[in-house]
Amino acid sequence: MLAKRTLVVLFVAAVSFLAVSQAIAAGFSVSSNPAGAEVVLKGYITVAGITPVSFQQGLEGRYKVRIEKYGYETYRSHIYLDPQKPMSLSINLRPKTRFKALARSVLIPGWGQAYTDQRFKAGSFLFLAAAAVGSYLIVDSDFDDKNDRYRGLLREYNELTTYAERQALYPGLAEAKKDAYDAENVRRITIGAVVAVWGLNALDLLFFFPEMGGDLSVGSLSIVPDVEDGGARVMLTHRF
Repeated sequence: MLAKRTLVVLFVAAVSFLAVSQAIAAGFSVSSNPAGAEVVLKGYITVAGITPVSFQQGLEGRYKVRIEKYGYETYRSHIYLDPQKPMSLSINLRPKTRFKALARSVLIPGWGQAYTDQRFKAGSFLFLAAAAVGSYLIVDSDFDDKNDRYRGLLREYNELTTYAERQALYPGLAEAKKDAYDAENVRRITIGAVVAVWGLNALDLLFFFPEMGGDLSVGSLSIVPDVEDGGARVMLTHRF
């Protein structure tokens, strides 16, 4: 009788061990090239880790995957996890380059700085560009109005046939001409401001492109440079 009970206990223990082993084996592992990237899984729960990492929490369902590392383009995807099936994901991260940043900022000032995680610079260049373009549109409209007024008076002046009529209209014509000339100069200044913002934005990326190296990962500890605020961010992950 004792022997049967012992066999039953051993059988139950073996089954439990196999079940636990299977659950452990059925985790979700993520690796990246280079290693040391932050992995965030968002679904029913949110978990994170530093590659290479294996999640053994029995995750189930649809999850959003985000893998990011300083100096590399962020990887985003969706995945369906089954707690009974082992799954793995291996990603080759693409480095951010000066050319990619410059191409973005040629289209929209500040976009390249945002691409390289320089948020303060990105916001500053975007604000300056918007202000410069907005100023140009206002000044250009003002120039068109004053130039149209001057051309109308000039046409009227040329159609007059007597000296007295021309003499009476000339002061207004001269003033309209000066207003149009001044408005044109202001418009040229705003055009220069727009060109200057785009140019400085491009030069910033050409000569002050942030170095994309320098992060350090040791085990579960990752030290990442912080371009925006200076210094570095320390990230600690724990596998459980």
